[in-house]
Order: sequence, then structure tokens, then C-alpha cells
Amino acid sequence: MHYIAAGSGPPIVFLHGFPDHGLGWRRQIESLCGNYRVLAPDLRGFGLSDRPRGHANYALLPNLVQDVLSILMAERLSQASIVGHDWGGTIAWWLAMRVPSAVRHLITLSSPHPRNYLRAIADPANSGYFGYVRRFQEAGVAALPTPDELASWVADVDDRQALVASLRQSDPEAVLNYYRANIPLGRVPDIGPLPLIRAPTLALFGTDDPYVPASAFDGTFREVDNVSSVLALPGAGHFIHHQAAAFVTREIEAWVAQPPSNFRHLA
Repeated sequence: MHYIAAGSGPPIVFLHGFPDHGLGWRRQIESLCGNYRVLAPDLRGFGLSDRPRGHANYALLPNLVQDVLSILMAERLSQASIVGHDWGGTIAWWLAMRVPSAVRHLITLSSPHPRNYLRAIADPANSGYFGYVRRFQEAGVAALPTPDELASWVADVDDRQALVASLRQSDPEAVLNYYRANIPLGRVPDIGPLPLIRAPTLALFGTDDPYVPASAFDGTFREVDNVSSVLALPGAGHFIHHQAAAFVTREIEAWVAQPPSNFRHLA
């Protein structure tokens, strides 16, 4: 696992989504590294991290969750605040469920709780949001846009060029394996009972996200046994850590600055 490490202080791990890379958190890293130890990996298959073959290597459990634990181990950390966007958010949710002691605070961006995400995919009314998922699963690499097309959402020229370079280093099959290994083909069954999240949880999303319906965030509080907050950004799309970078960074810093015990006192 390749990861960016900057600053010193309480640790925050940033997990990117698709199509992105660790440096996609540049604005948050630059703003927070003065007071925090900031860690931002390229997820497996992306950028400079290893790209094992076979879709089973991209299963959330145990592989993608274990990757985050390996970074904590490399940093000699037992716990960190975890921030995740898109697939990184899904990994963060599962980490908080399966290894709650490792997650001090949980913050997700454009990433509903896994139960609600799969329910949203299963709802025929949401087919317009998730058509790309089925194309990735069924057509494979043929359905994947070029690195330049995948990076077209990045407004900053330098950031876009850095993402294009990273995507060219990524393995297209590995990227698609996230969808093949973790989202069932055909009928999507209900995920069933899951452990409640014990960390104080903040979920951020854009109201104009073309890939995730706002309704997928309904009921988030039912999955968290702690203080939880769901914050909608009017007019924002999927990549809110870029589109509203300063606002998102302030929300992250305000959330992780509070000791978890303080949240308990509010409950």
C-alpha cells in the first residue's frame, strides 16, 4: 500500500473513491497537516499501490478493510479518525462495523451506509443513478472511460493532470473489481443484521449527486449507536471534497476535534 503521510498530531486516514487517488485529498491534507497526522493511501488497484489479480482480492471483507488496518499498523497506531469518499466511504463504514476499536470518528462523503446503498441499488426507481455500475460489471474494461475522461470532473488543471497520471498507473480490471466483488449481479438482497456504528458519525453528501440518490441517506441514524449527523450540501454533486473543499475541510476538522466522550455526553 502506497500512502501519503504528512504532519503530526491526532491521526486522520483519508480513503478515496472512484475515480480518484490519495492525492485527491490534497486540499484537506494541506489544511489539516499542521495539527494532525494525515494519511491518504492509494487504494489497492489504484495509483502506486499493488494491483493483485482476481476480483476476490477486492472484497470489502477482509481485504479492503485489512488494508486500512495495515496502514495503522505501519504507523504504529491502534486508532484513527477515518474519512472516506465513495468506495473509501464504504470501506470506512465496514471498518467501523467490524473493527470499532480502530475508528475514533467516522466521516463519510457521498457514501451511504452499506445497507442503504444496496437498498438504493435494488430499487428500480433509482436505475438512472446506478446504470454505470451494471455496465462496469457486465461489459468490463470496454465500459471504462479513458483516464482523461475519468478525470474530467476535476476543475483544477494540476490536480486533473495528477489524477490522469495516477489512473494510467492503475489497473482497469482491479478498479472494476470493486464493483464485481462487492455488489451482487442481478437481484440485490437485503444485507441483514449488522453491528451498529459506535463512533460519532458524520455523513456528508451533495443534493445534486448524479450517482447516489439523497434518499439513500435516510435512516442513517438507525445504524449508529452514538451521535450522528447527516449534512446535505445544496447544489453540490458527488465530489464534494473538491467542489466545496473549504467547507468540507472545516466540517471534518470540527468533527474530529471533539473527543468521542464529548459526543456521548450530548446523546
